[in-house]
Amino acid sequence: MRILVVGNHARPVGGAETMLLDGVRLLREAGHEVRVLALGTDGGPPPPAGRFAAVWSRPAAAATDRLLARWRPDVAHVHHVYEGLTLSVVAALQRAGVPVVMTLHDYRPVCPNYRLFRAGGPCERCLRPSRRPVEVARLGCLEGPRLRSVAAAAEAAFAGPIHRRVAAFVAPSTYLRDRVVAGGLPAGKVTVLPNPVRPGPPRPAPPDRPRFGYIGRLVDEKGLDTLLDAAALLPPGAAVDVYGDGRMTGRIGDRVAAQRLPVTVHGRIAPADVPAALHRLTAAVLPALWPENCPLALLEAAACAVPAIASRVGGIPEIVADGRTGLLVPPGDPRALAAAMAGLGPARSARLGAAARADAVARHAPGDYLTRLEALLTRPRTPIPV
Repeated sequence: MRILVVGNHARPVGGAETMLLDGVRLLREAGHEVRVLALGTDGGPPPPAGRFAAVWSRPAAAATDRLLARWRPDVAHVHHVYEGLTLSVVAALQRAGVPVVMTLHDYRPVCPNYRLFRAGGPCERCLRPSRRPVEVARLGCLEGPRLRSVAAAAEAAFAGPIHRRVAAFVAPSTYLRDRVVAGGLPAGKVTVLPNPVRPGPPRPAPPDRPRFGYIGRLVDEKGLDTLLDAAALLPPGAAVDVYGDGRMTGRIGDRVAAQRLPVTVHGRIAPADVPAALHRLTAAVLPALWPENCPLALLEAAACAVPAIASRVGGIPEIVADGRTGLLVPPGDPRALAAAMAGLGPARSARLGAAARADAVARHAPGDYLTRLEALLTRPRTPIPV
């Protein structure tokens, strides 16, 4: 089968890009002919020049047309394209009669700020399609200049017909599936297919002294202030490692220094170094405030036999079984988070970690993911009329 894989980036910028690259590798290993269209790649468009260009990109649409003139795919597997390639590439594929299967890495089709989260708490105002453009423009849901929210409102106004012509959607969690269906996507087109993870080297043994780690973007919705508040409540000898970068980097460093917290901020970590970092931990911590979908950080920890302590939000409970493969706590509750961290000794960490790895191997096997993905990509062979 000839498959065009489309996404903003073809390098490991974040979880969505990692899933794109893993999918490409799996499909090629299975013998499919796969090409990739992404920003800055050979034949791909340059990054958009401005905020409104990031809503609809003529260069991206033109690059898609040029590729299709040289090489005709049987199907396109589209990942995250918003504010980069934009929906212009999906529209170009649809005009050419190429069936599109889209993996949803967040809530963007039904929530213009993609998180179902604003002003520090949950928000589902945009699940009403008729109100979506009005709400995002009125509330200014996206960080940064007001123009960015206005651009997202414009996108929401024209995105509906494009999304309706997508042949199939992949939702990596049941929670995300239910939310996008509530927001207007056809239930019959949305299939739950959890992200895959390759088993990593299992952690030899938990550390004798409690050590916890966060790996990911340093942004407010990840609950990092909650983690720092919890760190201040930990017993002497406990330590927390923070890996990543983002708009909170400076603020976190200032808090750690001012309050003398038992936290080390390491900066961005290379994917190849993640297993070694995980092996030093009692548990991985994800104190998310927004409804995470199928977070790669938890899957990678489980694949290395490291349990997680995470918020009971979004799709996280579909990955972490409370008391069996990890621990779940209420979001935004530093005392509950600190209590869970302080109560996790080496023996229990080893037991939960072993169960987490067994679950990851059984429920997130790359081979199973490939089989189900191939079935979805093969199914929509009839083009969806424009």
